[in-house]
Amino acid sequence: MIRRSIRPIAALTLGLALAGSASAQSGIKVVALPGESPLVAIRLVFDAGSIHDPKGKEGLAALTASMIAQAGTQKHSYTQLLEELYPMAAQIGGNTDREVVLLEGEVHRDKLADYTALLKEVLLQPAFSQQDFERNKDQLTSYLTNSLLSNDELLGLEAVQTRLFQNHPYGHPTPGTVEGLKNITLDDVKSFYKEHYTQAGLMLGVAGGYPKGYVESLQKDLSALPKGQGGRMALPALPKVQGHNFTLLDKETASVGINFGFPLPVTRADADYFPLMVANSYLGEHRTFHGRLMQQLRGARGLNYGDYAYIEYYEAPPFTNNPTPNVPRRQQYFSVWIRPVVPVDAQFALRAGLYEVQRLRDRGLTKEEFELTRDFLVNYSKLWAQSLTDRLGFKMDSEFYGTPYFIDEIDKRLKSMTVDQVNAAVKKYINLDNYEAVIVTDNAAQLKETLQKDAPSPKTYNAPVPPDTAEADKTVQALPVKPTSIQVVPAADLYKK
Repeated sequence: MIRRSIRPIAALTLGLALAGSASAQSGIKVVALPGESPLVAIRLVFDAGSIHDPKGKEGLAALTASMIAQAGTQKHSYTQLLEELYPMAAQIGGNTDREVVLLEGEVHRDKLADYTALLKEVLLQPAFSQQDFERNKDQLTSYLTNSLLSNDELLGLEAVQTRLFQNHPYGHPTPGTVEGLKNITLDDVKSFYKEHYTQAGLMLGVAGGYPKGYVESLQKDLSALPKGQGGRMALPALPKVQGHNFTLLDKETASVGINFGFPLPVTRADADYFPLMVANSYLGEHRTFHGRLMQQLRGARGLNYGDYAYIEYYEAPPFTNNPTPNVPRRQQYFSVWIRPVVPVDAQFALRAGLYEVQRLRDRGLTKEEFELTRDFLVNYSKLWAQSLTDRLGFKMDSEFYGTPYFIDEIDKRLKSMTVDQVNAAVKKYINLDNYEAVIVTDNAAQLKETLQKDAPSPKTYNAPVPPDTAEADKTVQALPVKPTSIQVVPAADLYKK
């Protein structure tokens, strides 16, 4: 896993033409967004994500990516590379996800030639030194054993995916496992690089005020990569979940974090994605206050800090306010995130989240709720692509899914949508008969006993709540959860193997 290190230099770049192009010359797909910006954004997306990790060597994709973006070349040590990039006010960073690896950068056009030379050197001439290998392997291991365990939000996000995608290529974290990383050799990295960093597996994106002929020149230079085989790796069928399954991650923590969800057979390539998008926004966009979950759990009841819903994977939620481009997936899931909750309210908070999702399914949206949510989302979604590099990223994602430009498509689809279409999509896809739940908590054995009893869990307030909230609480506190299975897992053991 490469930790994202690139951030937009300018919040908004004017004059960008959002008419991209994609070509297959030299086997490399190209997305070009020319404009008048003084900045140039470059993004390289390879079909080299963690789904390609061999069994027993989980983490190979992430480690290989780190050996490109966070390591030396045949001409420069990693330290020397950083020293070269510093006066350009630029970096080479990126991310590894299940399907793809992203390498990205943004630089002023006056420094474009020098930056491009270093970018090509990093990609085409990696040193693969033993020193860089050990350092990057240690960093990935440390992420699994320290960073991930210390961040309950990321831990819950990762664990719910692990449970939803058991025995599936998506079923392990992109950084791998502690044992898998131990099994990886430097020769494994070199072989993975040769096999997966190819022309056929590359989508090159360039946006901004680049000179005429720049994209063609860069495309030609990157044709030094092996040609490779076209087509993405086949995935098994979307997993099926049976019953209400709970995984309690036991760790020393003052609060409780709750994630629950189920596989969703819908991506941005499907027409039903857009009505589900409206329904999901009604439940609650990430880090916004307009959603039903946030208004009811935090606003009316003061249960916790954040309550949001998602109809696809959401990258790095602790560090972002908007969806992140270039983490596309051909299979997705619906989920709800509730945290942090004081332990005494954990069972009630779980029930409150389930209640709101079930309420959406049972009653749908009214015409007024639909219009308010739709209008909000049409405008809010435009904030997701304020920067040059994000606009480029979303355009590249649209090429991945084979759809028109995502942000424009939201505007087009939602403006012609009806409330009946949204409610029909909810009825078709949102169902709590089967789900996986992950709860990060201290004293997990006690919570397991509480969940097994499934007894009423009345909420005590320090001040009067609105009458409609008090009335709803009568249903919420007694909502049958009926756990099918509950397992307690020490959090520290989760990704050892």
